[in-house]
Amino acid sequence: MRFSERQENACLRRPVISSRSRRRCGLDDVIANRGLRHTASVQEDWVAWLPEEKDRLFDATLNELEISYGILSVTLDDAFNLCGLGKLAPAREQARMFAELFDRLAGRLRGILRSLYEHSREFGTFPNTAPLRPRFFRSERAQQVARSNNLLALVRFRTRTRFFRKLGALEEIVAGLQREARETARDIAEGVAVSWQKHWTRLEVLDYDLNTSLRETTIVLKSFFCVLPIEELPAFRHRVVSLSPKPSWNQTRRPGPVFAKMEPACRKTTAEAAPERSAVSRTSGRDPEHPTVLDNNK
Repeated sequence: MRFSERQENACLRRPVISSRSRRRCGLDDVIANRGLRHTASVQEDWVAWLPEEKDRLFDATLNELEISYGILSVTLDDAFNLCGLGKLAPAREQARMFAELFDRLAGRLRGILRSLYEHSREFGTFPNTAPLRPRFFRSERAQQVARSNNLLALVRFRTRTRFFRKLGALEEIVAGLQREARETARDIAEGVAVSWQKHWTRLEVLDYDLNTSLRETTIVLKSFFCVLPIEELPAFRHRVVSLSPKPSWNQTRRPGPVFAKMEPACRKTTAEAAPERSAVSRTSGRDPEHPTVLDNNK
C-alpha cells in the first residue's frame, strides 16, 4: 500500500487550520470560541478551524516537534551514509548522537501526552479519539500494544475511557522505543554490537515507529484543542511548558512511566476516526513510506 493511500492528508505539509479556509460567522464562530465540540469525528477535527490563541499554541508545539524529528532523521541518514563509506568510527558517534536526539524527542512526546492526561483529569475535557492501527508500526512491541488498543475499540467505552486508554497506549509505545533506541545505539557506539547490520536496521525501525507516534500525538492534540474551552488554555499551556524536558545531552537514567495510575496499555482502547499528516522527507535510501497519524474512518 502506498503512503498516500494510508494517509488522507499526505499531500499536506501542515494541518488545515487557517481561519481563511473556514467560515467564521454565526453559530459556528460562537461554538468555536467557547471551545465546545462541534464535530463528529477525529477526521473532522483535523480540518476544523481553531481560534487564534489555540492555533498559535498548536502550531508552535507542532513546529517544535517537527524540527526535532527532522534533525533526528538527518542524523540517522548521515550515520547510514558513513557506514556506506566504511567510516565506522564517525558512524558510531552519529549513533550516540541519534540516541540523545531520540531520547529528547521521546521525552517531548511523553510530556505532551502527560499534559493531556493531567489536564483532562482535572478539568474533564475529552476529545474525539481513534484506535491505533498495528500495521502502521514496525516493531513487535509497538504492534502488540496497538493491536490491543485496536481490539478494545470494539467495546463501547465512554469517551473519557477511550481517551485515557489511547494516551496510555501511546505513552507505553514511546517509552519502549526510547529504551530500546538508547540500548541499541549504545551497543553500536561502544562497538559491542554482534551484528552491525541488524543493529542499524533496528534503529531505522525505531525511528519509523517514533514518527508514527509523533503523528498520532499530533492528531490527538488537534482534537483536544477542538474541545478545549478557551478559558482553560492558559492552564494547559503552563502544563505543557512545565512538563517539557529540560535541555540535556547527558541523559543516562531511564524515564519513569508518566501515567502511574493508568491501566496497562494491553487494556487501553479508543474508537473513531483519525486522519494523517505527511512525514518529513528523507534523503537516504531508506523506506520513504513512514506512516503518520492514522485515518481510521470507516
